[in-house]
Amino acid sequence: MIIDIHGHLGNINFAPFWQADAATLERYCSESGVDKLCVSASRSIMYDVKEGNLELDKALKETEKLLGYVVYDPIFPESVEDLALLKSNSKFRGVKIHPDYHGYSLDSKRCRDQVEAIADQTPMMLFHVSCMPGTGFSPALTVADIASHHPDTKFVLAHMAGTYQNGNYPYYPNLDSLEKVMERELDNVFVDTAHYLMYVYPGVMEKMYSLAGADHIVFGTDVPLQGPMQMRFAIEAIQALDIPQEDKDKIFFKNAEKILGI
Repeated sequence: MIIDIHGHLGNINFAPFWQADAATLERYCSESGVDKLCVSASRSIMYDVKEGNLELDKALKETEKLLGYVVYDPIFPESVEDLALLKSNSKFRGVKIHPDYHGYSLDSKRCRDQVEAIADQTPMMLFHVSCMPGTGFSPALTVADIASHHPDTKFVLAHMAGTYQNGNYPYYPNLDSLEKVMERELDNVFVDTAHYLMYVYPGVMEKMYSLAGADHIVFGTDVPLQGPMQMRFAIEAIQALDIPQEDKDKIFFKNAEKILGI
């Protein structure tokens, strides 16, 4: 069993090579060996929050392998109305927060207060935590602090809690955010593997495992940025770890089952 907790329906960055409708995403899953994929609507992140959430609502009803996130944007507080989808469509499993593309900082009190206001209304939340130098509007430690105030909600920090290619040393993955988050020892905080560094550079997954441990890592690929071949590479990077099979199972699906309520 493999559950991918981090994907997108539609067109990312309006790039033709980063787009996938529901049928394509299901095909990617079949080709890579992924059993379930939880996605947000690219349209909600890139263009129109409510329109994208409705697009995903329709797609979830027509597919087998896909689950979904409701995207919420405090810049458009009326998007809180879309949380109703969590009740009307059982395939929606949580809320996606993407400050970098929506253009606000979680360190803004107003925006953080609005995000915190919905934290107890959803079983889990997936936060984009910057994986690119020069960005970072949802700092990993800020997300962890929010999580500490909402122990009954599960929080997933995307992109290895913010690992990225250092602009000065492009072959050095920066893992300090992950280390600081794990020092908080929060049972409701997880990090996903949605970063190409995990299979491009040796030792990244080993370091992630040593810092976070199997109980706090969940498999994610950022599909369709990662096509089926790269999804397989990500799977192989975890399978190649010299760790117990029980820990691999936690990363591949057991933690996701707990987070998504599967």
